[in-house]
Amino acid sequence: MAPCRPPLKRILQAALFCAGLAALSAPIASRAQTAEDLPTVLVADTLKIESRNRLIASGSVEIVQGERRLTALRVIYDRTTDKITLEGPLTLQDGTEVSVLADAGELDAALQNGLLTGARMVFDQQLQLAAQSLDRVGGRYTQLAQVAATSCRVCATDATPLWQIRARRVLHDQTERQLYFEDATLLVKDVPLLWVPRLRLPDPTLKRASGFLIPELRQNSTLGFGVVVPYFFKLGDHRDLTLRPYIATHTKTLEWRYRQAFTNGEINFDGAISRDGILPADTRLWLNGGGHFDLLGGWKLDFDIEATSDKAYPVEYSFNAKDRLDSELAVSRVTRDSYTRAG
Repeated sequence: MAPCRPPLKRILQAALFCAGLAALSAPIASRAQTAEDLPTVLVADTLKIESRNRLIASGSVEIVQGERRLTALRVIYDRTTDKITLEGPLTLQDGTEVSVLADAGELDAALQNGLLTGARMVFDQQLQLAAQSLDRVGGRYTQLAQVAATSCRVCATDATPLWQIRARRVLHDQTERQLYFEDATLLVKDVPLLWVPRLRLPDPTLKRASGFLIPELRQNSTLGFGVVVPYFFKLGDHRDLTLRPYIATHTKTLEWRYRQAFTNGEINFDGAISRDGILPADTRLWLNGGGHFDLLGGWKLDFDIEATSDKAYPVEYSFNAKDRLDSELAVSRVTRDSYTRAG
């Protein structure tokens, strides 16, 4: 195996090549620590210099820098054109959050710009974007052409995914961690359901950001087949609201969740409103929530609320399978010698 520390002065080109490869995680989300801060190691079955201008690493090429890792079948650096050619299959990884897989690619020496073909971009093992090509622009943006986005729970080979979003173009902003879709169509079992000219989604590595979330499919013997397209609203650092429109064969439902944290406690509420074929003349309602607060003197306040327009509603929609709904308000205090509760 040939390490990235050639003994001959003439092969110092290889060391420079490795330094350039420190940025090879450019198609992946950047981190606060720059590439130059970390050592880079290149390992390959063979490492060869052709004249003064061409370095070839081939055979199980692996480049590691901190948590970043590149594997490829062959890597070629041409000093004349200042280009790096990657022959795959190749994989780029940055920890466990984002990885890129591709058939081949060509990047500039700084690896700020370039093109990967037959590419897939995988976010936090939750969302994958399969694209005809992946183009790195300006060290911040990744453009993907002819994209199919779907869950990372991939079906069997050649099977149709349960859901996918097809788009003519997707732009990933690695600084803002946002995905921008153009000419996007939502398909369920390969059947188009919704088309939008533009769509913005937070990438799954961003834990709290307003935007659409990954769609969900549901199959219910009573309600039929349906799809949920959630939208998350960040209402500040301590509050958020999620709306989940649910359209199925026999229902139109809006589900919601509200959460808020306080200095001395928190509240969480879930609810839903439906018009369906089960009770077509009625609007059906469901509310479930509660909270917990620390009071003065060691006292605690707890409350739970459960309410519905009809007892069958939470069961038919799998909100709650209990026979009896309970609401409670209680204050309590625990000391070294006693436990007091009222409610």
